[in-house]
Amino acid sequence: MNRPVASTRPQHPASSSAAQPEWRVPVETIARDLAWLLLGASLLGILAGRLRVPYAAVLVLAGLAAAESGLTLPQLEPSLVLLIFLPPLLFDAAFRLDSRELAGLARPVALLAVPGTLFTAVVVGVLLAAALGLALPVALLFGGIVAPTDPVAVVAIFRRLRVPKRLLVVLEAESLFNDGVAIALYAALLALALSGAADVGGALLSFVFHVVVGIGLGLAFGLGFSYLTRLTHDHLTEIMLSTALAYGSYLAVDAVGASGALACIAAGVVHGSYGRQIGLSARARELLDDVWEYLGFFANSLLFLLVGFSVRLTTLLSDAPPLLVAVGAVLLARVLLVGLSNALPADQRPAQSLGQRVVLVWGGLRGALTVTLALALPNETPLRDLIVAMAFAVVLFTLVVQGLTLPLAIRWAGIAPGSRAARTRP
Repeated sequence: MNRPVASTRPQHPASSSAAQPEWRVPVETIARDLAWLLLGASLLGILAGRLRVPYAAVLVLAGLAAAESGLTLPQLEPSLVLLIFLPPLLFDAAFRLDSRELAGLARPVALLAVPGTLFTAVVVGVLLAAALGLALPVALLFGGIVAPTDPVAVVAIFRRLRVPKRLLVVLEAESLFNDGVAIALYAALLALALSGAADVGGALLSFVFHVVVGIGLGLAFGLGFSYLTRLTHDHLTEIMLSTALAYGSYLAVDAVGASGALACIAAGVVHGSYGRQIGLSARARELLDDVWEYLGFFANSLLFLLVGFSVRLTTLLSDAPPLLVAVGAVLLARVLLVGLSNALPADQRPAQSLGQRVVLVWGGLRGALTVTLALALPNETPLRDLIVAMAFAVVLFTLVVQGLTLPLAIRWAGIAPGSRAARTRP
C-alpha cells in the first residue's frame, strides 16, 4: 500500500506567466481542495442527519466510494496531519471536558486510559504474534497503533439516544487520555521495532519519559497561559492566547522529545477548568466553547474523509485473512479490558450493568488517529504495508459495522429511555 505524500512540486497552468511565484499554485491548489472537502463534508453531514446514522461512518464510506471511482483525490503527509489536526482535536476535548464530572470518575477513566492502553497493545500484539507469526516488536507496534479509541461517532449516538451521562463522560475521557498515552507508546514501540532488539527496558523508559515530561510541561503551560489571560479582558485576544496554547504546548514539548499530545491535553484541561475560573472573561468562555467545538468538528470531518481516500478495498481484500485476525484481536482485547474493569468497586466501575458493558465494548471505535499513526510509519518499518492494511481494516470495521449497529446495541441493552428493555425493567 503506497503512502500518501503531499506534492510540493508546483504545477503551473498553461496560461500562467513565467514570472509567477512558484508558491502560488500549490497554495491555490490546497485552498481549492480544502473548499471542496468542506463542501462535501457539509453535504454529507446533512445526509447523515437525515438518515440518522453516524456522521463519521458516512464520511468514511463516501471517501471509499471516491477512492474507488478513480478520481484524483487530495492526500496529506501524515506528519502534516499530526501537526495541523491533532492539536485542535485534543485541545477541543480537553478544554470542554467537565472537570467536576471527570473528578468523580477518575479511577475508571485512569484504568481505561493508561493501563488499559498498555493492556490493549500487549493483548493485540501477543495474539497477532501467535496467530500470524509476526515478530513480537512488530506485533506490539501494531497493538499500540490500534489502542486509542475514537469517540466522535459514539458521542453523537449517545447524545441522540440519551444514554446515561456517566457512560458518555467515561467514553469521552477515556478516548481523550488514551490518545495521548497511545502516541507516547507509539514512539517507544516504533523505536523498538526499528532497532530489531528486544530492549523492553529502554522502550519502557522512553514511554515513561514521554508521559511524565509531557504531562508536567503541559500543566505548566496551562497554568502560565491561565494567568496570562488575566492581563486582558478582550475576548479576541483571549481566543488567540487559547489557540497559541493549543499549538504552542504541542510543538514546544514535542521539540524536547516528550509527548506533545499529552502536553496539549494537560494544558487544555487546566485552561478549560482553572483558567476558565480565574482568567477568562464571560464572553470569552462562551465563545471559546463554540470555537473549539467547531475546530474539533472541522478537523474530524476532514480526517475521516481523508481516511476513506487513503483506503483501497482491493488491497484490503487481497490480505483478508490477517486483516480478519487483526479485527478479532482488537475486539477480544476490548472485551477483556472492559471485563477486567468490573473488578473495581461497584461505584468506580466504568460500566454499572451488563448492558452498559456491552455498549462500552461495542462503542470502542478506532478512527483517524489510528490511520494517521499507521501512515506515519517510516518506510523502513518491518512489514509496514501489512501494518497499514490491518490498521485500515480495524478502523473500517469499527466505524462502519460497529458504528452503524451501535444504536441497536444500545436499545438491546436497555440503557436508553424508551428502549424495550428500559420499559420492561421493574
